[in-house]
Amino acid sequence: MKPLLYLIILFSLIFCPVLKATENTSYPRLFQNRFFSLSADNSLICSTHKEGYLPVAKLKETIAFYQSNNPALIKKAVAVLTDHTHPRHLEDLQDFRQQCRHANVPDFCLLTKYWDSEEAALRVLALFYDTKTIIKHSDHYELPRFDVDHLRVFEKGIRKIPPFMRQTISHAKPATNLDQVISNIPIQVQSVIKQAFPEDYKTSTWIDHSRPLMLVPGNGYGSETVAQVFSGQNLIIFTIKPFDKAKDGNKYRDINVKYLADFRMQILVHELAHTIDNFHFWNGSDDLYFFYWYRKISTDNSTLKKISESRLALWPSKWFEAFEYLWEVNEGRYNGRIQEKLAELFAQYILIPERLQASSPEAYQWLHDDVFKGIEYQGYDSCPEPVALPLNFWDDAIARVLGQ
Repeated sequence: MKPLLYLIILFSLIFCPVLKATENTSYPRLFQNRFFSLSADNSLICSTHKEGYLPVAKLKETIAFYQSNNPALIKKAVAVLTDHTHPRHLEDLQDFRQQCRHANVPDFCLLTKYWDSEEAALRVLALFYDTKTIIKHSDHYELPRFDVDHLRVFEKGIRKIPPFMRQTISHAKPATNLDQVISNIPIQVQSVIKQAFPEDYKTSTWIDHSRPLMLVPGNGYGSETVAQVFSGQNLIIFTIKPFDKAKDGNKYRDINVKYLADFRMQILVHELAHTIDNFHFWNGSDDLYFFYWYRKISTDNSTLKKISESRLALWPSKWFEAFEYLWEVNEGRYNGRIQEKLAELFAQYILIPERLQASSPEAYQWLHDDVFKGIEYQGYDSCPEPVALPLNFWDDAIARVLGQ
């Protein structure tokens, strides 16, 4: 009996780990945040729009990792990345399927045609697999659309957010029972709620019955708001033209500044902060809708006082003056709305931590200890080259002609 027992033990020691390893690696778990990892240094924020994003080879590596031994994954992913209800979108998608029916990978061919760019298709697919972020066209067919340049800056902005925060905001429940939830509310109020509810919110539900973080182009309030997030949601809507005003190379006569770095990062991180605010305390099961008042960082009794008493620092880009309504601005600082102040504190902790620590040491320490769990960042003030410069006479004259 002893030799047989030894053989059994030897077989277990030699083969069981191999079988276990094979089981673990044959079907990689999605949304690991391993390829689009956290960037806490200044390498991304000091860059222009032509720098800092992952090369195509790395995107292909990301996609290959998640698709290994999972041939059905791309079909499911492309379906959610091109989920639309507008008839003209549906017509286009049907045409793309016909054109791609003989392609080696028909679903990736469809995604490439949807974006009119192979790099865009690779970047969107890689970001979804690794970070559970959906980036797509607006369901309003005629609205301007994101291009590869937007996807690159979105990638860089997402990499400024710690993975544990990304995971929280990417598991929101879809609003599948809205009618039932509001059934006891007066009809007039129900009508207002339904009109205000974004049309894209009911689409793009993933197979695990969650609603991933979604970035779409659209029209913000009055078609002028740069970007917006509805309370209780993880959908960010960008008005493309004003959003792109923060791109490097732009000159502004009214604030006498020229951008040398891509300051769209500030806008993106600020909006991501709103989604983190929305879901920071969520237990993962309660129904959340933007029109309900519920616990957020910016409304919680234990943090409200800290936010209210905090003093925001001034941005080196002067982006407040360039992009926000004057009634929201007080000496370059948000005035009045607590959720906006929280989003700015969050963005400043990531992008100008040195200035925030000097302006509000207590707020900085609270963010450091309780919100970011000890993660520290290098900000714009650590960049080796200037990120914004005053306009010289020639720049100012050109800016006047261009109406900037």
